[in-house]
Amino acid sequence: MKGLESLKVKSFTQNRVPNDYPDGELPWQVYHTVRNALVQTCRKYGPTGPMGVTKITQDGEGPYMLMARDPDFWESGDPDPWYFIIDDQYNHERYCYAELHGDDPFNAGWLLSVTKTLREFDGWGLGVSNIPDSYLLIFGKRLMVSGRLARCRSAMEVVETARRLLKSGGKRWWQFWR
Repeated sequence: MKGLESLKVKSFTQNRVPNDYPDGELPWQVYHTVRNALVQTCRKYGPTGPMGVTKITQDGEGPYMLMARDPDFWESGDPDPWYFIIDDQYNHERYCYAELHGDDPFNAGWLLSVTKTLREFDGWGLGVSNIPDSYLLIFGKRLMVSGRLARCRSAMEVVETARRLLKSGGKRWWQFWR
């Protein structure tokens, strides 16, 4: 994959896009292997948290129980993260979730790095939930967009629009004249 121009942009209108784990119940080890890779990728671009990388074991207990016994099992995240990679596994789908904060977390380099990371994990996506009036699902070779991002036709347009929306916050059009 050479650059942003090779990413497909597809708009969607559903409230939820299912992405089931093909083998049924998603083990915490699989989820956190992908999350660890995303944390390491995001750290190249800015502080990342709330939690850092966790150890992966074959132990049947989840990472929270293992962390209760061994505080070093899961490293702390960076202070004031720009990339807030949700540490909870919400379900048995192949999604990790993120919120972006800080001065300029959404940029072309970050997006290309995230898509490169996700190409290593077949079918996995990263949902970005705090872009005002929008939702973004990032996959290895495509971006799925809704809301105000649905007007974008290219990945570069997604980057430019998402950056603008994140900087402006949750303001509505009429609030910009105040």
